[in-house]
Amino acid sequence: MLYGYAENDECRRSCRGRRVFCNNRKTRHNGCGHTFSVYAADKLKRLRLSARTLWTFVLLVVSLGNKAEALRKLNSDFSISSAYRLWKRFVGSQSHVRTALAKRCAPPKLPRARLPVEQTIAHLEAAFPRESCPIVAFQHQLQVAFL
Repeated sequence: MLYGYAENDECRRSCRGRRVFCNNRKTRHNGCGHTFSVYAADKLKRLRLSARTLWTFVLLVVSLGNKAEALRKLNSDFSISSAYRLWKRFVGSQSHVRTALAKRCAPPKLPRARLPVEQTIAHLEAAFPRESCPIVAFQHQLQVAFL
């Protein structure tokens, strides 16, 4: 099991995924002998934040235009500097996310005045139209870490 801190309780640990061992000890089972981490789709690697909370945060930042105010609206116990670090990490991963999304569907046609972050959100929503949280669907269906 892979354990990490729970999102809203820094003293409680929660299960975030599993470690899988590729068996190389038997003659018939030719494995590599390495272990692999498999995270749950609703968890983000190296973050306490869940994928649903990140999606809500990103939508709030775009609608409000203020990262600190978006974090306050989430009623989260994270510091304001966490909001800026999280946003920087999201902005930095856009090329990775858009490249993975391009394999699934073409980017939607949007007016040129849109910001790149809004284009990424629109591309996520176009790729997973019926999902309540496109980040969870992204990680589950594409088998790629979001951030």
